[in-house]
Amino acid sequence: HRRVTLRRRGAWHGNLAVLGVEGVARPEALAGRWRACRPVVLPGALGRGIEPGSAEESLAFAPYRALRRGAGLAGWLEGLGDELDPPFRLLPDAPELADPERDLARVGVAWGEEVDDLWIKAARLSTHPADESARVRVAFGREGDDDASPDRLRLRLVHELAERVLPGCARVHAADELRGQLEGLAGVPLLFTQHIAYWNAPEGGALFHHDAFDEAEDERQLGVLYVQLAGCTAWLALSIGDLAGRVREFAENLDGGDFPWIEEAVFADRLSWNNLGRLLRRDDRLVRELGLPGCGRLAQLVNQGPEFTGLLADAGHAWVLEPGDAIVLPNAGLRRTAMHSVFCASDAPTYGLSIALRRR
Repeated sequence: HRRVTLRRRGAWHGNLAVLGVEGVARPEALAGRWRACRPVVLPGALGRGIEPGSAEESLAFAPYRALRRGAGLAGWLEGLGDELDPPFRLLPDAPELADPERDLARVGVAWGEEVDDLWIKAARLSTHPADESARVRVAFGREGDDDASPDRLRLRLVHELAERVLPGCARVHAADELRGQLEGLAGVPLLFTQHIAYWNAPEGGALFHHDAFDEAEDERQLGVLYVQLAGCTAWLALSIGDLAGRVREFAENLDGGDFPWIEEAVFADRLSWNNLGRLLRRDDRLVRELGLPGCGRLAQLVNQGPEFTGLLADAGHAWVLEPGDAIVLPNAGLRRTAMHSVFCASDAPTYGLSIALRRR
């Protein structure tokens, strides 16, 4: 259909040819991918995305414009008026920023007199000067420490608060067919919570990471749903076990002399041939390293450029999400989860929602 050039933070990762989708995957095939913690792509999951030039599009990009033009997070939230109150209300004291380099602002939110530790945070995706991407997150408690909290009341309040403030969120929550597909995969009723709105802009996106936590089996996050609402994003997504296999394959290519120019970039600092060899000899070590923040010592290898990106795309691990499409990233713990890397695939900022899936 078209060609997508992959660029992120000044690095070129090659081009993708976007192919048509023929037919719909069988439910049993999707269930197998869910069990294996492989990504499940659902074309047209919402039926349609946001129409370009519509009032809905204007609303979807209103927070992004506020963050870019100086009104800021607080100004945008105050402009929502009756959408919040009652029973939510904005708190006057601004909580301390967890990541001053990328965080733009954080606003505390109370629910009635019972809960006063909800919050909404705006941040940049990176510090690269050409990356104008932004995100707004709705959560509660101590950032980092409570990211995996199973507090049911607060998880439900995040669901309701996100529906009131994040554009398009109510439509995702009300998509009964999508919810039915997801609950069929998970085998349990689901709660949508811990929402993040993303405006991925050209040169923006996310490096390889996962969304798993060290949690008890009966309380853990079951996966993450990402719905593309406006514009397009390109994804590299696969299970952490599959990513380990592709790292081994790529290392064999390097050892065979296929990409001599990569050695200086990949093996200059934290990773050496000896260290890589030790990781490759043990599945548990390799998976554990990939599961570390930023993929640990393998960060430069998996994120460095078109050679590894091309290997993953040729192996069937690449997708381009159009408006209305969704991708589900299953999770069964730190050692069994879906890894993913994201690029902007449009000439202008895009809009999508990331939503954690937990048992209802």
